[in-house]
Amino acid sequence: MSDAAEFTTDDESRPPGLPAVDVALEILDHGGEQSRRRLLRMIEQTDAQALGPLRGRLCALLRADLHHRVDDEAYSGSWARAWQVSALVAAAGADAECRALMDAEVDRAREPNRWVRYWTLASAIGREEHRGWALAVAGRFAVDRDEGLLVRALAWAILAEHQNDARAADALLWALRGATGEFSGEGALPIVHGREVGEPAIAAALRALRIVPLLRAFDDVEKIVDAGPFAPHTWDALWVLGRYRGSARAAEASHTLARFVVAHRRRREYYEMVGFAIRAIGALGVPQTDLLLAELDSSSAGVFVEAARALERLLGAEKAVSHLVDLHVVDPGQEVRLADALRCMRRVDVVDALDRALRCGIQRREAAARLLLVEVGGSVAMDRVQVRRQDLEVRRKVAAELDVRQREHVRLIALGDGAATWISMGMWIAVFLLGFTAVAIGLVLIFREPFGVWSGWVLAGSGGLFALLGKLGFNGRMVEAAGARAAARLALFTGYQRRLQHIDLLLAQRFIDGSPVSLQEIDAIGRQITNAQREAQESLLALMPSEREVVEYRRRRAVIEGGGAPTSGSSPGPTIGAGP
Repeated sequence: MSDAAEFTTDDESRPPGLPAVDVALEILDHGGEQSRRRLLRMIEQTDAQALGPLRGRLCALLRADLHHRVDDEAYSGSWARAWQVSALVAAAGADAECRALMDAEVDRAREPNRWVRYWTLASAIGREEHRGWALAVAGRFAVDRDEGLLVRALAWAILAEHQNDARAADALLWALRGATGEFSGEGALPIVHGREVGEPAIAAALRALRIVPLLRAFDDVEKIVDAGPFAPHTWDALWVLGRYRGSARAAEASHTLARFVVAHRRRREYYEMVGFAIRAIGALGVPQTDLLLAELDSSSAGVFVEAARALERLLGAEKAVSHLVDLHVVDPGQEVRLADALRCMRRVDVVDALDRALRCGIQRREAAARLLLVEVGGSVAMDRVQVRRQDLEVRRKVAAELDVRQREHVRLIALGDGAATWISMGMWIAVFLLGFTAVAIGLVLIFREPFGVWSGWVLAGSGGLFALLGKLGFNGRMVEAAGARAAARLALFTGYQRRLQHIDLLLAQRFIDGSPVSLQEIDAIGRQITNAQREAQESLLALMPSEREVVEYRRRRAVIEGGGAPTSGSSPGPTIGAGP
């Protein structure tokens, strides 16, 4: 129950919102152990004021049969009451009715089930608001000769830890060693009935240490784990070692558990214990990377899962994924097994780590990460692939739009150049026709009448006619030149745009492939864009009809490249059409 919080996975430690009261009561009554633990953690993390409805229903439920209970420990359904009492303690706060029910639940006359009394006290000692009450109850249990050893051992552990009671500590250690022989301490604390000597005494002491892991009991617990008997109390000893996280003996506890795993990893009857030891290693926070990676080869599915989860818990998803990618690089062909290990971890973090590995710049690691990402699959991985596909489609759409725009530019270039050409040709034809007509009329007049009669008109009209013809010819050349310039400018702009599009598509392809872009490559791309812009400007400058615009552009460019201010005596620069 409350002590199980040390052995939860990351998924279990982030429960959703508290369910409805009826649903919560149903879980406490008939739910599985994992769902009950998750609900209990939600209650512990919820403000006491928000737990009023649940608290009221729990009080009514526990009060209903309080006066006619029997010792129903052998009845499997009685275990639900222990969960209900633990939930009541977590939700009680300062409620007086809850406190009265807690007093009844530790009264042997009203609650004969020792496990309910045990869990009432165990749940209360972990709550700050119940600490004083739990210490008072532990003081009564510690000297109660008629109380069972399970509850008394818990009381001794509580007093030894929170009140530094030497008698209680000695009594607990005596029970941990089997309660055999005479107790060397003072007082009447270790009164043990004959049926509680040996294995029951060791199990009771370890059960107490699961709630309150006394540092002074570490050596005795370590001896039990090293001995590794195939007995129920070995489970409790492994659990206790996993509770020393953050203490001075945490590293030693981790190595002790590692020795247990190595000694029993190939013994089929110990598979579950080995898996539990690996979970305890993950709880301690001391990395055992090589051991956990080796256990990924275990033939036990339970050991495999616990090793993968412990690896993630100790190293974090980023480093755990990195180790598995390295394993695949060293020994290709094991992507299925490694992907199974990654599925035991948090899927979102794993996919993010694999996605980052796709851009590490090392070809073999990128290939391994890509293969593992495909093998892992799942909604998150598929979402990541879908995002990449959408990005590719967007890039393709942009490229298609640019192609359409460029085709339109080419059409406009052809249309403008054709219009200018036909206008120019029309003007030249007009000039030819007018000139031919004028010459023909002049010849006819000369032959029909004496020249002297028409000479004045001919001289006056011919000057205006030829001026008109010259004007038409000049305008034709201007129209043709303007059309050519417009077509050339549009062609230059299209080429410049095409170069930028080429660079953009290359970068997009690198992104889609997961290839990193170095700073040197970014700098080279920037220089290419600058050169393309400069070449386009120079080419457009050559088409400018105004010398003044050329001079001004040269002057601005000299200032930019030289870093100085322009002077009034600056050289106008080269003429139109000259090189840069």
